[in-house]
Parts: sequence; C-alpha cells; structure tokens
Amino acid sequence: MAAPQEETLLSRGEVPIVDLAHIGTDGCPMKSVVRRIGEQLFAALSGKGLAMLVNHGIAEEKLKTVYADLDNFCSLPEGCQAQYLRNPVSNHGYVRPGMEQFDSTKKELRHLYNITTLSAAAFPAQEDVPEFSQHAVPLAHDLTNLSRVLLQALAYALGLAPATLLGCHAGMLRSDGGNKSSMRLLYYPPVPPDDEPHWRAPAADSPHYTRCGAHADRCTFTLLAQDSEGGLEVKLNGSDKWQPVGHLPGAILVQTGELLASWTTNLLPALLHRVVVPSGAYARARGRHCVAFFCLPDSGAALPPLPARPPTAPPPPACPAHAHAHLTLHHRLLNAAHHLHKRFRETYA
Repeated sequence: MAAPQEETLLSRGEVPIVDLAHIGTDGCPMKSVVRRIGEQLFAALSGKGLAMLVNHGIAEEKLKTVYADLDNFCSLPEGCQAQYLRNPVSNHGYVRPGMEQFDSTKKELRHLYNITTLSAAAFPAQEDVPEFSQHAVPLAHDLTNLSRVLLQALAYALGLAPATLLGCHAGMLRSDGGNKSSMRLLYYPPVPPDDEPHWRAPAADSPHYTRCGAHADRCTFTLLAQDSEGGLEVKLNGSDKWQPVGHLPGAILVQTGELLASWTTNLLPALLHRVVVPSGAYARARGRHCVAFFCLPDSGAALPPLPARPPTAPPPPACPAHAHAHLTLHHRLLNAAHHLHKRFRETYA
C-alpha cells in the first residue's frame, strides 16, 4: 500500500506561481512583461512571502551536474577539504556540518559550499573535483541574471525607475568584495541510524538531528532550486505553524529576505524557514540537494525611500524582533555590510 502523500502549501494551492516566459533577458527585458511579473511578484511576496518561478530558463541538468560535483567534494578526505574551508572575510568556501548553526538544541546535518567569487583559483582544484568551476560558474551567472530581472520587476511594482534596484545591486559576484551576494551549494546527508524519528520518544542520550534550523535569510531575496526530497518548512506571515512547502519540478522558489522586509517596513515579509529531517525510513536514508542564491545590495548601498502607496488594507503584523531590530528602517540609509557582519557573527559563533 502506497504511503499517503504529505499535504503541502503547494498541494493546497497556497504558493503563488509566477510565469517568467517571454520576459526577455536582464539586459533587454520586455517592459510590459516585466511590469506584469512585478505586479505578480509583489502580490505573492506581500501576501505570502514566497513564490514559485517557472519558465525561468535555467536547465535542470545544470543543477544536477552541480549536485554531483558537490557530492564528489564531500567524499574527499577531510585533509583535502580543509584547504577550501570558508574564508570568514569573503564568506567563500566550504562549511562542514556543525560549523554553521541555527538551532543550538540539535546537530545540523549540512554540507555547504559558499561561492562569492567566480575566480577559477577560488574553486577546488581540477585534480580534486574535475570541472567544479566549469559547472558552477555558468549556473552562478544564470542566477545572477535572473536576480537582475527580478530586481527590475520589483522596482516597477514599488513605483521606482527599473534601474533603481539594479544600481544598488550592481556588484553581485564581481569578486571585488563590495557585494556579499553568494551562491550556496547544499548537501544534506542521510540521517545517521542512531537518530530517533520524531514520533518516537528519544532516549535521554540519543542524538537529535535536524538539517537546518529556523532562520530568516539576511538578504534582499533568496532564489532556491531544490531536488524532490522535501523537508523545507516555513511559517507564513502572522502564523506560528510550521508548514511544508512541497516541490514543483523545475521551479525556483523566491523568498523575501530581511533587508527587503526592513526596507519596505515589512510590506514584503521575510519568512522563518527550516529544513527538517524526513519521517519515512526511505527518505531518511537519502541525501537532499539544493542551490540557493542570496541576492544582496552592494555593501555601501543606500536604498532609496519608497514612494507612498495608497492604503489598501491594515498594515501586516510587525516582523519578529530578531529579524530587523538591528536594521535601519524606512527613509534611512540601509547599510548592508553592517547587517551582514552582525548576522555572520551570530551564525558562525
């Protein structure tokens, strides 16, 4: 008898889907389509905090190739991996399980490789992981270009000139240190057999695992491509309930980040999210892969004041205190570097 399908936000039709077909390129977008995308994206992010992008033009095969490269990297001896560990200044490099922690009560099962520069010298050597940079760099360019299109669409929706947000995010992945945007490759390994599933009462000395603890992203927005293994959960704005998002083949998830939430005074809320250990024995024995792109403004960028919007509904609930208490608010200069440095200290402490 087949196991019952998990009910998800997607299966209930609660995740808006934004179709990017015919939008053109980041350098030559179709203005009418960009305006439509902007309206849909604004409605999705203001109403839900997330959306699924379809017909975005990024081939699934590119993602699968990068997943395989990360698997090969994770199988290297620890001594070999050590030479590629994350640089705390640039944030580029490999992060072993346990080095980045969001949930202090559990062991987080997660390998990740941060990419903040596209210089070939910054990637694993050819003899360690053949073609790592040759596969990762084109994907990074694709996600950067997609981010540029979305920035133009959001500018239209917010009543700004289309180049306004592009100008604040001009340095994405330019390797000069002036912008902290990154592409992150993630691999969540199978759950160790000594872990007790959540429906059993764990022994006092048994380990407790999760894949990624609850957090909101420290960026303008996040693009997330993931395989079908599941586990991503969110708390929708104004709710304390964790809900699984679900998987739409070929789609890329976009979520509001803390910086965009703060700049819009939470008109576009940043959602708490996490990745949990699956409940079924088969799923627990499998790994999970995804690629996240964190779109950030240039470190010294000052995001402009937003045009006044006519009130259409009561203001949304305030963002949780942890998400923006340390950020400057509407009509003030928003220094992305200050925000990033503080959040890195919290996460990598």
